[in-house]
Amino acid sequence: MTREEAQALVHGNPEAAIDLIVELAAAVPLLQARVAELERKIALLRRDSSNSSKPPSSDGPAAKPKARPPKKSKKRKRGGQPGHKGKNRELIPIDEVDLVEEILPAVCGRCHKSLADGVNLDEGKYFRYQVLDIPDAKPHVTEYRLRCVRCECGAETWAELPGIARSGFGPRLAAFTAYLTGVHRVTRRGLVNIVRTIFGIDLSVGSICNLHEEISEALAAPYEEIKATLPHQQTLNVDETGWRSMGRQIWLWIFVSPSLAFFTLSHSRGAKVLKEILGEVFHGILCSDRLGAYGSYHKGVRQVCWAHIIREIKGIRHACRSPDAVKFSRWMLREIGRMFALFNEFRNERLDRKSLVLKSVPLRARMSNCLQIYELSSDPDVARMSRGLLRYWDHLFTFLEHDGVEPTNNVAERGIRPAVQWRKICFGNQSPEGELLTARLLTVTRTCLLQGKSPFQYLIEALNAYRSALAHPSLVSPSR
Repeated sequence: MTREEAQALVHGNPEAAIDLIVELAAAVPLLQARVAELERKIALLRRDSSNSSKPPSSDGPAAKPKARPPKKSKKRKRGGQPGHKGKNRELIPIDEVDLVEEILPAVCGRCHKSLADGVNLDEGKYFRYQVLDIPDAKPHVTEYRLRCVRCECGAETWAELPGIARSGFGPRLAAFTAYLTGVHRVTRRGLVNIVRTIFGIDLSVGSICNLHEEISEALAAPYEEIKATLPHQQTLNVDETGWRSMGRQIWLWIFVSPSLAFFTLSHSRGAKVLKEILGEVFHGILCSDRLGAYGSYHKGVRQVCWAHIIREIKGIRHACRSPDAVKFSRWMLREIGRMFALFNEFRNERLDRKSLVLKSVPLRARMSNCLQIYELSSDPDVARMSRGLLRYWDHLFTFLEHDGVEPTNNVAERGIRPAVQWRKICFGNQSPEGELLTARLLTVTRTCLLQGKSPFQYLIEALNAYRSALAHPSLVSPSR
């Protein structure tokens, strides 16, 4: 409608003009709400791991690269810089070398006279150079002959197979398949191909499954031992992620202490899982995200993950729906950056604990002021975030006053990430026994890595102990 048409309508038919104005006025709030909703949905579609709780693996290869700060100097070249201490492979001691080959120069470098006879060889002057290789992977076959012995009474008795040979495959081969599955996420068909190609051993998928079942039974005792020690830990980082089992949605939980990692699969994402693992009351410090299950279970000292908070605030800034969103996110991110810089000084031993707490007081005061100002914001996301942080205020700064507590839950997220990668390949479990195998393999292998032990060697020891009916090798320190 043009201006002239509007004037004609007003002067020629005032009632129709009034009805049109009322109709348009009623439509404006609806359209504004619709636009706001569409903007919110667009912002959600544009979220990635940097401004939400989505995992980095969900970004995909087409994700835009993260912006990097400009280089301080264009003259700096790539690679090691002047003064950087290089890292070289150490030579293996001579008593561990399998073969030594003496190499003599053919001719003199100056007069070109033949030196092949080595008459003037200087025994103490030589240069050592080593080449490492792997031996031919040929399987070691042990044949057990069970003999029959006739007694004086006339009865014939057959010898029994030793426990270590209860399977047609030795403990090293069984541990090798479990290691590749639990640590490197190799599929069962992939294991069949690897074992056939590298070792020349013909295994079926069913044989791999049988070996995995035996490994799972061998790890049952170490798994339960680790579980029993969790309620007595001073600090625990906890996280959970989705899993699939027999076509249904379940949850994979991880509990991490400085030297232990425990995984369990459950059909619940609620507080009852925490009660089953940690008991009715956990007396240590619980570090986690802001999932309601943690708050409803643990009423003691907690540390809420700042990495989640930062990503959510960045998501508010990314959506940029209102002036409050821009001001709030800038203010909070600036103060959080200062807090982390302060904590890094403490971590690098340039600041003691008392100074850390004192210098953090004005930072916490400004953050509290910001949250109180914006908890009544007209922007629902800003108001919701402000109220949520004020509700968790007592659990935001535990890391400033307690040793061994980090401001983020990254230790649990890093621990559970290999399991997420495994899930994307295996598509979950197909039986309750498969769920147990998953939890036990992840628990034992991740615990070994935390303790600096070889998961492969531990799997061999655990299977040997299980087949020989001996005590399992413990991953729990006696002091715990």
